[in-house]
Amino acid sequence: MSQIRNVAVLSHSGAGKSSLVEAILFRAGAIQTLGKVEDGTSVSDVTAEEKRRKISIYSTIHPFTWKGEEFNVIDTPGYADFVSEIRGAQAAADAAVILVSAVSGVAVGTERVWTSSLERELSTMVVINKMDRENADFFRTMADIEATLPGNIAAIQIPIGQAEEFKGIVDLLTMRAYEWPDGTTPVEVPLPAEVEGLAREYRDRLVEAVVETDDELMMQYLEEAEIDQDALLAAFYAAVVRHELTPVLLTSATKVMGISLLLDFLTRGVRHVHDHGPLPVESGEPPILGDGQPFSARVFKTVVDPYLGKVSFMRVLSGTLNAGEPLRDASSGADLRTSHVFVPRGKDLTEVKQLSAGMIGALTKADEVRTGDTLTAPGAEFVLAPIRLPSPVMALALFPKARPDEDKLGDALAKVLDADPTLKLERNPDTKETVLWGMGHVHLEIAVAALKDRFGVEVETRLPAIAYRETIQGKGDARYRHKKQSGGAGQFAEVALTVEPLPRGGGFEFEWKVVGGTIPTQFQTSCEKGARAGMESGVLGGFPLQDVKVSVYDGKDHPVDSKDIAFQFAATQAVHEALVQAKPILLEPLVLLKVRVPDRFTGDVISDLNTRRGRILGVDSEGSVSVVSAHVPLAEIQAYSADLRSMTGGRGAYSLKIDRYEAVPAQVAEKVLADAKQARAS
Repeated sequence: MSQIRNVAVLSHSGAGKSSLVEAILFRAGAIQTLGKVEDGTSVSDVTAEEKRRKISIYSTIHPFTWKGEEFNVIDTPGYADFVSEIRGAQAAADAAVILVSAVSGVAVGTERVWTSSLERELSTMVVINKMDRENADFFRTMADIEATLPGNIAAIQIPIGQAEEFKGIVDLLTMRAYEWPDGTTPVEVPLPAEVEGLAREYRDRLVEAVVETDDELMMQYLEEAEIDQDALLAAFYAAVVRHELTPVLLTSATKVMGISLLLDFLTRGVRHVHDHGPLPVESGEPPILGDGQPFSARVFKTVVDPYLGKVSFMRVLSGTLNAGEPLRDASSGADLRTSHVFVPRGKDLTEVKQLSAGMIGALTKADEVRTGDTLTAPGAEFVLAPIRLPSPVMALALFPKARPDEDKLGDALAKVLDADPTLKLERNPDTKETVLWGMGHVHLEIAVAALKDRFGVEVETRLPAIAYRETIQGKGDARYRHKKQSGGAGQFAEVALTVEPLPRGGGFEFEWKVVGGTIPTQFQTSCEKGARAGMESGVLGGFPLQDVKVSVYDGKDHPVDSKDIAFQFAATQAVHEALVQAKPILLEPLVLLKVRVPDRFTGDVISDLNTRRGRILGVDSEGSVSVVSAHVPLAEIQAYSADLRSMTGGRGAYSLKIDRYEAVPAQVAEKVLADAKQARAS
């Protein structure tokens, strides 16, 4: 089993990944009937949400055998919202099959998975799928691939017919032609005359791409010597495994055309675990991969099942692990013991006695283990570099529907977050809301659905309240006397202070300028506490204040009635009175937004951001993709995920981070303050 190889199928949403995986498993005999995504019968989409939405949400692992070779094919989501599932699959894979639709071509999602596959140094291959669909065009798609995806890329197949006329494939490595008269099994046919010239042209391109990776063949090529076919094939597959050449193949997954040729290619074009270079580490020396070494593995995916509990999926990198042997989580320092080990097969787990290098396995009930952790034999001294994940970009505020939901929400959220490291939870101190951050509206909808379906917790959601703040533009001076006499001990304090603005980001400063003992120094701390309390609620809309300096310069005390609480109250009231004089203004959070879109959408994105009060900082070009940077008020882009998807047909992506606070324009501030007043009154 150490010879097993793992292939991740990746693409932009809608290119046909799940259909391709279905066709691979059907052709290899791993399943007996061909399911369909549209019918909810595919082996990859197993949850109710996936079947309802007709998209993949979770990555799934499917073993199969082809001509004596063992593989796991990993189906991945296409939506960028589920990036943790995509990056996890890449961390488990030896190779990446990147799907491109013959109808729509290269999309932003294609470029994203291409780039992240290169970062992980995976050997890659491109499969142009949907060759039988209306408007399918191999030549247009191939030109798009060559113009958009960097590297040494060459087609190893060309089509016989296209779209509705697609009936066969020419294998350029062997110059043999195949057709599918019964729809699944290829039959070799004579090379059709109408594609012979084209086949020769693309064969020459392929040879040039191969000899670029081999010095000896390059010398023969330059000397115009005849290149031996076996030597050419050996150099080709070696270059693919080293990722010095990316081959392009063709399929129609729904008609199972081209699948056999793809499987034949995988038997030689996918590296084994010991073919990988040293993996990057966070600490210690990189492990030596393969058999005969101490055990090591990386956890690439976590599932929290209501019945099984926590399931940790791992890719074994070296050595073997027997059920019952001790383990160490090198990332956390925890010691573990594995009573049972499993291998995944779609939605099921099969118990095994041993896991060995190259395999994908699973542990249950290892509660200390998290996605990305390094598992080792006891005594190992290294931790692998973490799986890189982007920061979340969209948030929802969560409100339990009923008291039982409130009691269970914390535990349920912890489990949902445990399974998905791209979800983040925060308790906003300004708005007092529980806020869940995710990669987009679909991602957050799925997380909320998981709370209900898996853990029986129902929540209502809405866009989070914006954490507005207040500050001042001028100075203010106030004196406040607090005097309370109601039988028994009284309270007395008098505080005089000034407020003045600090530079943006200055926070809060307190200065004690009392001279002559008009306020005893024992009440200095009380005055500072009261001033800080006054900063918690501004005079415009009750929002917290920032960038203000408070200086207490005078006051009075009473030898009997002056107390800590009296000076706190007096200082708080004096601050509020001084703020009224100091030209208070409303502040709003600004985000630094970066939007990646194909060039043709750049103008639309810029125009849209301008309507959102955005300030464009620049536009950078990355091949056929533009990156628009802008400062935009958070209030204007809370639902930007859905808007950008609609604007770009799903081809846009973005990142954001809270950058700073800036003044709200007067006409906008008026509405915000009116809404805040109404909310306080209700």
